[in-house]
Amino acid sequence: MTTTIQIGMAITLFITGIGMLICGLVIIMTREYQEAMRSLAGQSSRLSSKALADIGVQAALDGAAHLLEAITRLVQTAIGTGAFLCLLGTIICGLAFWMMMMIGA
Repeated sequence: MTTTIQIGMAITLFITGIGMLICGLVIIMTREYQEAMRSLAGQSSRLSSKALADIGVQAALDGAAHLLEAITRLVQTAIGTGAFLCLLGTIICGLAFWMMMMIGA
């Protein structure tokens, strides 16, 4: 009975670890924020060319620069979260493997 519970726990941990690893990779591989960042960079360059002619556009250009910086931080945070999930998933899979080795001993 105890061995069955331990095997069930190890299998559950392994599946959880694989799920975390997959979620982390999906977060890292999706580039949804990077498309928005490219679009904003293109619009910022158009806006900066207009800012030379019109002083009123300068405030909009400053806002676009702050928005671009915020999206850059968002991308870095998402990649960090994905890397953390990958690392944690690998550790949990290793723990499940260690539990299975202890059961077999």
